[in-house]
Amino acid sequence: MKKTNMRRFGALVAAGALVLAACGGDDEAATEEVTEETEAPASDCAVTTLNIGTILPVTGSLAFLGPPEIAASGFAVEDINAAGGVLGNPVTINQGDSGDTSTDLANTEVDRLLAAGAQVIVGAASSAVSKTVIDKITSAGVVQFSPANTSPDFTNYDDKGLYFRTAPSDLLQGRVLANLVIEEGATTAAVLFRQESYGQGLADAFKSNFESSGGTVSEFLAYAPETDTFDAEVDKVVAANPDAVVIIGFEESGTILSTMHERGVGPTAKKVYGVDGNISGLDKLVDDAAILAGIKGTVPSVDLKSISEFTARLDAAGVDGVYDYGAETYDAIVISALAAEIAGCADGVSIGAEINGVTKDGEKCTDYASCLALVQAGTDIDFDGLGGPYEFVDAGEPAAASFRIITYGAAGADVSLDKYVFAS
Repeated sequence: MKKTNMRRFGALVAAGALVLAACGGDDEAATEEVTEETEAPASDCAVTTLNIGTILPVTGSLAFLGPPEIAASGFAVEDINAAGGVLGNPVTINQGDSGDTSTDLANTEVDRLLAAGAQVIVGAASSAVSKTVIDKITSAGVVQFSPANTSPDFTNYDDKGLYFRTAPSDLLQGRVLANLVIEEGATTAAVLFRQESYGQGLADAFKSNFESSGGTVSEFLAYAPETDTFDAEVDKVVAANPDAVVIIGFEESGTILSTMHERGVGPTAKKVYGVDGNISGLDKLVDDAAILAGIKGTVPSVDLKSISEFTARLDAAGVDGVYDYGAETYDAIVISALAAEIAGCADGVSIGAEINGVTKDGEKCTDYASCLALVQAGTDIDFDGLGGPYEFVDAGEPAAASFRIITYGAAGADVSLDKYVFAS
Protein backbone atom coordinates (compact mmCIF):
# COMPACT_ATOMS: atom_id res chain seq x y z
CA MET A 1 0.00 0.00 0.00
CA LYS A 2 1.29 3.44 -0.83
CA LYS A 3 2.30 5.61 2.07
CA THR A 4 -0.14 8.36 1.15
CA ASN A 5 -3.03 5.94 1.47
CA MET A 6 -1.67 4.56 4.72
CA ARG A 7 -1.38 8.04 6.16
CA ARG A 8 -4.95 8.91 5.18
CA PHE A 9 -6.21 5.64 6.60
CA GLY A 10 -4.24 6.20 9.83
CA ALA A 11 -5.61 9.70 10.19
CA LEU A 12 -9.16 8.45 9.69
CA VAL A 13 -8.68 5.68 12.25
CA ALA A 14 -7.26 8.18 14.73
CA ALA A 15 -10.10 10.61 14.13
CA GLY A 16 -12.69 7.88 14.60
CA ALA A 17 -11.06 6.66 17.80
CA LEU A 18 -10.89 10.15 19.20
CA VAL A 19 -14.54 10.88 18.39
CA LEU A 20 -15.56 7.64 20.14
CA ALA A 21 -13.47 8.62 23.15
CA ALA A 22 -15.08 12.04 23.23
CA CYS A 23 -18.54 10.44 23.14
CA GLY A 24 -17.74 8.02 25.94
CA GLY A 25 -18.76 10.20 28.93
CA ASP A 26 -21.75 9.41 31.15
CA ASP A 27 -25.23 10.55 30.15
CA GLU A 28 -25.52 13.01 33.01
CA ALA A 29 -22.38 14.86 31.93
CA ALA A 30 -23.63 14.88 28.34
CA THR A 31 -26.87 16.63 29.29
CA GLU A 32 -25.41 19.29 31.56
CA GLU A 33 -26.38 22.84 30.67
CA VAL A 34 -23.59 24.72 28.92
CA THR A 35 -22.65 27.91 30.77
CA GLU A 36 -20.90 30.97 29.35
CA GLU A 37 -17.59 29.69 30.68
CA THR A 38 -17.98 26.35 28.79
CA GLU A 39 -19.36 27.53 25.46
CA ALA A 40 -16.15 26.65 23.57
CA PRO A 41 -16.41 23.13 22.12
CA ALA A 42 -14.38 20.51 23.96
CA SER A 43 -11.35 19.12 22.12
CA ASP A 44 -11.67 15.58 20.81
CA CYS A 45 -8.02 15.01 21.63
CA ALA A 46 -7.11 12.91 24.62
CA VAL A 47 -3.36 13.58 24.32
CA THR A 48 -2.27 17.19 24.75
CA THR A 49 1.27 16.79 26.10
CA LEU A 50 3.95 15.87 23.57
CA ASN A 51 6.33 13.24 24.91
CA ILE A 52 9.51 12.80 22.83
CA GLY A 53 11.72 9.76 23.25
CA THR A 54 15.15 9.29 21.66
CA ILE A 55 17.26 6.31 20.61
CA LEU A 56 20.52 8.01 19.67
CA PRO A 57 24.04 6.49 19.73
CA VAL A 58 25.45 7.00 23.21
CA THR A 59 27.39 3.75 22.69
CA GLY A 60 28.20 1.54 19.72
CA SER A 61 29.82 1.93 16.34
CA LEU A 62 28.24 5.35 15.67
CA ALA A 63 28.86 6.80 19.13
CA PHE A 64 30.97 9.60 17.62
CA LEU A 65 27.75 10.94 16.06
CA GLY A 66 25.89 10.84 19.37
CA PRO A 67 27.02 14.12 21.02
CA PRO A 68 25.66 16.56 18.39
CA GLU A 69 22.41 14.63 18.03
CA ILE A 70 21.80 14.29 21.76
CA ALA A 71 22.67 17.92 22.49
CA ALA A 72 20.51 19.14 19.60
CA SER A 73 17.49 17.16 20.79
CA GLY A 74 17.75 18.86 24.16
CA PHE A 75 18.10 22.29 22.55
CA ALA A 76 14.99 21.70 20.44
CA VAL A 77 12.81 20.86 23.43
CA GLU A 78 14.28 23.78 25.37
CA ASP A 79 13.46 26.22 22.55
CA ILE A 80 9.98 24.80 21.97
CA ASN A 81 9.12 25.19 25.63
CA ALA A 82 10.56 28.71 25.76
CA ALA A 83 8.16 29.63 22.94
CA GLY A 84 5.11 28.28 24.79
CA GLY A 85 5.34 24.53 24.25
CA VAL A 86 2.86 22.49 22.21
CA LEU A 87 -0.90 22.86 22.66
CA GLY A 88 -0.15 25.08 25.63
CA ASN A 89 1.85 22.42 27.47
CA PRO A 90 5.61 21.89 27.91
CA VAL A 91 7.17 19.15 25.80
CA THR A 92 8.93 16.37 27.69
CA ILE A 93 11.95 14.41 26.47
CA ASN A 94 13.20 11.00 27.54
CA GLN A 95 16.68 10.22 26.19
CA GLY A 96 17.70 6.69 25.28
CA ASP A 97 20.70 4.88 23.78
CA SER A 98 20.42 3.06 20.44
CA GLY A 99 23.66 1.09 20.82
CA ASP A 100 24.27 -0.83 17.60
CA THR A 101 23.19 -4.09 16.01
CA SER A 102 25.69 -6.10 18.08
CA THR A 103 23.90 -5.20 21.34
CA ASP A 104 20.21 -4.90 20.34
CA LEU A 105 19.94 -2.21 23.00
CA ALA A 106 17.50 -0.24 20.85
CA ASN A 107 14.70 -2.77 21.35
CA THR A 108 14.99 -2.54 25.12
CA GLU A 109 15.05 1.24 24.97
CA VAL A 110 12.03 1.37 22.65
CA ASP A 111 10.06 -0.83 25.05
CA ARG A 112 10.92 1.58 27.87
CA LEU A 113 9.99 4.68 25.84
CA LEU A 114 6.69 3.22 24.67
CA ALA A 115 5.81 2.27 28.23
CA ALA A 116 6.60 5.86 29.24
CA GLY A 117 4.09 7.16 26.69
CA ALA A 118 6.32 8.52 23.91
CA GLN A 119 4.34 9.64 20.85
CA VAL A 120 7.47 10.40 18.80
CA ILE A 121 10.75 8.47 18.99
CA VAL A 122 13.73 10.23 17.41
CA GLY A 123 16.39 7.89 16.04
CA ALA A 124 18.09 5.67 15.41
CA ALA A 125 21.16 7.07 13.67
CA SER A 126 22.03 3.70 12.15
CA SER A 127 19.74 2.45 9.39
CA ALA A 128 20.42 -1.13 10.46
CA VAL A 129 19.37 -0.36 14.03
CA SER A 130 16.20 1.39 12.84
CA LYS A 131 15.35 -1.75 10.86
CA THR A 132 15.25 -3.69 14.16
CA VAL A 133 12.68 -1.40 15.82
CA ILE A 134 10.64 0.29 13.08
CA ASP A 135 7.83 -2.29 13.13
CA LYS A 136 7.53 -2.16 16.92
CA ILE A 137 7.35 1.64 16.96
CA THR A 138 4.98 2.19 14.07
CA SER A 139 2.68 -0.71 15.04
CA ALA A 140 2.20 1.08 18.37
CA GLY A 141 0.87 4.13 16.53
CA VAL A 142 4.00 6.09 17.37
CA VAL A 143 6.08 8.24 15.00
CA GLN A 144 9.67 7.17 14.35
CA PHE A 145 11.69 10.15 13.11
CA SER A 146 15.33 9.57 12.24
CA PRO A 147 17.76 12.44 11.73
CA ALA A 148 20.41 10.22 10.16
CA ASN A 149 18.99 7.09 8.46
CA THR A 150 20.01 7.17 4.81
CA SER A 151 19.31 3.64 3.56
CA PRO A 152 17.12 3.66 0.42
CA ASP A 153 15.18 0.74 1.92
CA PHE A 154 13.04 3.09 4.01
CA THR A 155 11.54 4.97 1.06
CA ASN A 156 9.00 2.26 0.24
CA TYR A 157 8.91 0.55 3.65
CA ASP A 158 5.43 -0.37 4.93
CA ASP A 159 5.64 1.93 7.94
CA LYS A 160 1.91 2.69 8.40
CA GLY A 161 2.65 6.29 7.49
CA LEU A 162 4.64 6.83 10.70
CA TYR A 163 8.32 6.73 9.71
CA PHE A 164 10.08 9.95 8.69
CA ARG A 165 13.64 11.19 8.26
CA THR A 166 15.31 14.56 7.84
CA ALA A 167 18.35 12.84 6.31
CA PRO A 168 18.24 12.21 2.55
CA SER A 169 18.28 8.79 0.93
CA ASP A 170 21.68 7.45 -0.07
CA LEU A 171 20.43 7.41 -3.64
CA LEU A 172 21.42 11.09 -3.49
CA GLN A 173 24.68 10.62 -1.59
CA GLY A 174 25.72 7.82 -3.95
CA ARG A 175 25.38 10.20 -6.87
CA VAL A 176 27.30 13.00 -5.13
CA LEU A 177 30.10 10.61 -4.14
CA ALA A 178 30.36 9.09 -7.63
CA ASN A 179 30.46 12.55 -9.21
CA LEU A 180 33.26 13.59 -6.81
CA VAL A 181 35.39 10.53 -7.64
CA ILE A 182 34.84 10.98 -11.40
CA GLU A 183 35.57 14.72 -11.28
CA GLU A 184 38.89 14.02 -9.58
CA GLY A 185 40.03 11.86 -12.45
CA ALA A 186 39.43 8.29 -11.29
CA THR A 187 38.17 5.78 -13.84
CA THR A 188 38.50 2.65 -11.65
CA ALA A 189 37.47 2.25 -8.01
CA ALA A 190 37.46 -0.38 -5.28
CA VAL A 191 34.61 -0.25 -2.78
CA LEU A 192 34.78 -1.68 0.76
CA PHE A 193 31.44 -1.64 2.58
CA ARG A 194 29.56 -2.91 5.62
CA GLN A 195 27.17 -5.65 4.59
CA GLU A 196 24.00 -4.21 6.14
CA SER A 197 21.26 -1.89 4.97
CA TYR A 198 23.26 1.35 5.13
CA GLY A 199 26.48 0.00 3.67
CA GLN A 200 24.85 -2.06 0.94
CA GLY A 201 22.47 0.72 -0.09
CA LEU A 202 25.14 3.39 -0.38
CA ALA A 203 27.62 1.03 -2.06
CA ASP A 204 25.01 0.06 -4.67
CA ALA A 205 24.11 3.71 -5.27
CA PHE A 206 27.77 4.66 -5.72
CA LYS A 207 28.45 1.72 -8.05
CA SER A 208 25.42 2.45 -10.23
CA ASN A 209 26.26 6.15 -10.60
CA PHE A 210 29.99 5.57 -11.05
CA GLU A 211 29.49 2.98 -13.79
CA SER A 212 26.84 5.04 -15.56
CA SER A 213 29.40 7.85 -15.73
CA GLY A 214 31.92 5.56 -17.44
CA GLY A 215 33.82 4.28 -14.40
CA THR A 216 34.68 0.67 -13.54
CA VAL A 217 34.34 -0.85 -10.08
CA SER A 218 37.23 -3.28 -9.99
CA GLU A 219 36.53 -4.65 -6.50
CA PHE A 220 33.18 -4.58 -4.64
CA LEU A 221 34.06 -5.95 -1.21
CA ALA A 222 31.40 -6.52 1.46
CA TYR A 223 32.43 -7.30 5.03
CA ALA A 224 30.41 -8.33 8.07
CA PRO A 225 29.84 -5.50 10.59
CA GLU A 226 31.64 -7.44 13.34
CA THR A 227 34.83 -7.85 11.25
CA ASP A 228 37.92 -6.63 13.13
CA THR A 229 40.77 -7.40 10.69
CA PHE A 230 40.82 -6.46 7.03
CA ASP A 231 44.03 -7.94 5.63
CA ALA A 232 42.22 -10.04 3.00
CA GLU A 233 40.12 -7.13 1.77
CA VAL A 234 43.07 -4.73 1.60
CA ASP A 235 45.20 -7.33 -0.21
CA LYS A 236 42.51 -7.43 -2.92
CA VAL A 237 42.63 -3.65 -3.19
CA VAL A 238 46.40 -3.75 -3.57
CA ALA A 239 46.13 -6.41 -6.29
CA ALA A 240 43.45 -4.47 -8.19
CA ASN A 241 45.41 -1.22 -8.00
CA PRO A 242 42.38 1.03 -8.64
CA ASP A 243 42.58 4.78 -9.12
CA ALA A 244 40.39 5.31 -6.06
CA VAL A 245 39.19 3.46 -2.95
CA VAL A 246 35.79 4.12 -1.35
CA ILE A 247 35.22 3.04 2.26
CA ILE A 248 31.63 2.84 3.45
CA GLY A 249 31.71 1.98 7.14
CA PHE A 250 31.56 3.11 10.74
CA GLU A 251 34.26 3.02 13.43
CA GLU A 252 35.94 -0.01 11.84
CA SER A 253 37.03 2.35 9.06
CA GLY A 254 39.96 3.36 11.27
CA THR A 255 41.30 -0.20 11.18
CA ILE A 256 40.73 -0.41 7.42
CA LEU A 257 42.65 2.82 6.81
CA SER A 258 45.51 1.83 9.11
CA THR A 259 45.85 -1.47 7.22
CA MET A 260 45.68 0.33 3.88
CA HIS A 261 48.41 2.73 4.99
CA GLU A 262 50.64 -0.20 5.98
CA ARG A 263 50.09 -1.77 2.52
CA GLY A 264 50.84 1.48 0.69
CA VAL A 265 47.30 2.21 -0.55
CA GLY A 266 46.20 4.66 2.13
CA PRO A 267 45.14 8.29 1.58
CA THR A 268 48.70 9.61 1.41
CA ALA A 269 49.41 7.29 -1.56
CA LYS A 270 46.09 6.92 -3.38
CA LYS A 271 42.75 8.72 -3.74
CA VAL A 272 40.59 7.51 -0.86
CA TYR A 273 37.03 8.54 -0.03
CA GLY A 274 34.78 8.14 2.99
CA VAL A 275 31.13 8.82 3.75
CA ASP A 276 28.91 10.14 6.53
CA GLY A 277 29.30 6.96 8.58
CA ASN A 278 33.01 7.54 9.11
CA ILE A 279 34.50 10.73 7.66
CA SER A 280 33.86 13.17 10.53
CA GLY A 281 35.34 10.99 13.23
CA LEU A 282 38.30 9.41 11.42
CA ASP A 283 41.00 11.32 13.30
CA LYS A 284 39.70 9.71 16.49
CA LEU A 285 39.79 6.22 14.97
CA VAL A 286 43.47 6.03 13.97
CA ASP A 287 46.64 6.30 16.03
CA ASP A 288 48.25 8.85 13.71
CA ALA A 289 45.95 11.38 12.04
CA ALA A 290 48.69 12.22 9.53
CA ILE A 291 47.96 8.97 7.63
CA LEU A 292 44.58 10.49 6.69
CA ALA A 293 46.01 13.43 4.75
CA GLY A 294 44.20 13.65 1.43
CA ILE A 295 41.11 11.60 2.23
CA LYS A 296 37.78 13.16 1.30
CA GLY A 297 34.24 12.26 2.21
CA THR A 298 30.60 13.22 1.71
CA VAL A 299 28.12 14.08 4.46
CA PRO A 300 24.53 15.31 4.15
CA SER A 301 24.90 18.77 5.73
CA VAL A 302 23.78 22.35 5.50
CA ASP A 303 26.61 24.86 5.09
CA LEU A 304 27.94 25.10 8.64
CA LYS A 305 28.78 28.78 8.23
CA SER A 306 25.08 29.50 7.83
CA ILE A 307 24.26 27.94 11.21
CA SER A 308 27.28 29.22 13.16
CA GLU A 309 25.16 30.23 16.16
CA PHE A 310 23.86 26.67 16.40
CA THR A 311 27.32 25.08 16.08
CA ALA A 312 28.61 27.51 18.73
CA ARG A 313 25.82 26.29 20.97
CA LEU A 314 26.89 22.69 20.31
CA ASP A 315 30.49 23.61 21.13
CA ALA A 316 29.39 25.17 24.42
CA ALA A 317 27.66 21.87 25.24
CA GLY A 318 30.94 20.01 24.81
CA VAL A 319 30.49 18.68 21.27
CA ASP A 320 34.00 18.11 19.96
CA GLY A 321 33.83 19.62 16.47
CA VAL A 322 31.58 16.91 14.99
CA TYR A 323 28.27 18.50 14.02
CA ASP A 324 26.87 15.84 11.70
CA TYR A 325 23.10 15.39 11.97
CA GLY A 326 22.80 17.87 14.83
CA ALA A 327 20.70 20.27 12.74
CA GLU A 328 18.64 17.38 11.36
CA THR A 329 17.93 16.13 14.91
CA TYR A 330 16.85 19.58 16.06
CA ASP A 331 14.59 19.99 13.06
CA ALA A 332 13.00 16.54 13.44
CA ILE A 333 11.75 17.50 16.89
CA VAL A 334 10.56 20.96 15.81
CA ILE A 335 8.71 19.47 12.82
CA SER A 336 7.01 16.95 15.13
CA ALA A 337 6.01 19.70 17.56
CA LEU A 338 4.55 21.86 14.78
CA ALA A 339 2.69 18.84 13.38
CA ALA A 340 1.11 18.24 16.80
CA GLU A 341 0.11 21.90 17.06
CA ILE A 342 -1.47 21.82 13.58
CA ALA A 343 -3.25 18.53 14.33
CA GLY A 344 -4.54 19.90 17.62
CA CYS A 345 -3.48 16.64 19.21
CA ALA A 346 -0.22 15.06 20.35
CA ASP A 347 -0.94 11.41 19.60
CA GLY A 348 1.41 9.72 17.16
CA VAL A 349 -1.04 9.06 14.32
CA SER A 350 -2.31 12.66 14.34
CA ILE A 351 1.26 13.98 14.31
CA GLY A 352 2.26 11.64 11.47
CA ALA A 353 -0.63 12.83 9.31
CA GLU A 354 0.68 16.43 9.43
CA ILE A 355 4.47 16.05 9.24
CA ASN A 356 4.94 16.19 5.46
CA GLY A 357 2.82 19.31 5.17
CA VAL A 358 4.88 21.13 7.78
CA THR A 359 7.88 21.08 5.41
CA LYS A 360 6.34 22.42 2.20
CA ASP A 361 3.86 24.58 0.30
CA GLY A 362 3.08 27.27 2.89
CA GLU A 363 4.62 30.48 4.21
CA LYS A 364 8.30 29.95 4.96
CA CYS A 365 9.51 30.10 8.55
CA THR A 366 12.74 28.93 10.12
CA ASP A 367 12.26 28.64 13.89
CA TYR A 368 9.63 27.23 16.20
CA ALA A 369 8.45 30.51 17.70
CA SER A 370 7.75 32.22 14.36
CA CYS A 371 6.20 29.07 12.87
CA LEU A 372 3.99 28.63 15.93
CA ALA A 373 2.68 32.16 15.59
CA LEU A 374 1.75 31.49 11.97
CA VAL A 375 0.05 28.20 12.83
CA GLN A 376 -1.95 29.81 15.61
CA ALA A 377 -3.03 32.52 13.16
CA GLY A 378 -4.33 29.82 10.81
CA THR A 379 -1.53 30.18 8.25
CA ASP A 380 -0.17 27.19 6.32
CA ILE A 381 3.59 26.95 6.92
CA ASP A 382 6.70 25.70 5.14
CA PHE A 383 9.32 25.02 7.82
CA ASP A 384 12.90 25.16 6.53
CA GLY A 385 14.69 25.03 9.88
CA LEU A 386 18.43 24.67 10.38
CA GLY A 387 18.99 21.85 7.89
CA GLY A 388 16.32 22.58 5.29
CA PRO A 389 14.67 23.25 2.97
CA TYR A 390 13.24 19.75 3.24
CA GLU A 391 10.16 19.62 0.98
CA PHE A 392 9.18 16.12 2.15
CA VAL A 393 7.77 13.80 -0.48
CA ASP A 394 4.96 11.36 0.33
CA ALA A 395 7.52 8.85 1.61
CA GLY A 396 8.29 11.19 4.52
CA GLU A 397 11.81 12.19 3.46
CA PRO A 398 13.53 15.16 1.79
CA ALA A 399 13.19 15.63 -1.95
CA ALA A 400 16.65 17.22 -2.07
CA ALA A 401 19.62 17.88 0.19
CA SER A 402 22.90 19.72 0.55
CA PHE A 403 26.10 17.70 0.97
CA ARG A 404 29.35 18.75 2.58
CA ILE A 405 32.61 17.47 1.10
CA ILE A 406 35.20 17.15 3.87
CA THR A 407 38.96 17.05 3.16
CA TYR A 408 41.65 15.98 5.63
CA GLY A 409 45.05 17.61 5.88
CA ALA A 410 47.99 16.36 7.92
CA ALA A 411 46.46 17.81 11.09
CA GLY A 412 42.92 16.53 10.53
CA ALA A 413 39.81 17.80 8.77
CA ASP A 414 40.49 21.21 7.23
CA VAL A 415 37.27 23.27 7.25
CA SER A 416 38.88 25.83 4.95
CA LEU A 417 38.67 23.17 2.23
CA ASP A 418 34.99 22.37 2.77
CA LYS A 419 32.81 22.37 -0.33
CA TYR A 420 29.05 22.04 -0.62
CA VAL A 421 26.98 20.56 -3.41
CA PHE A 422 23.21 20.20 -3.83
CA ALA A 423 21.41 17.13 -5.12
CA SER A 424 17.74 16.44 -5.79
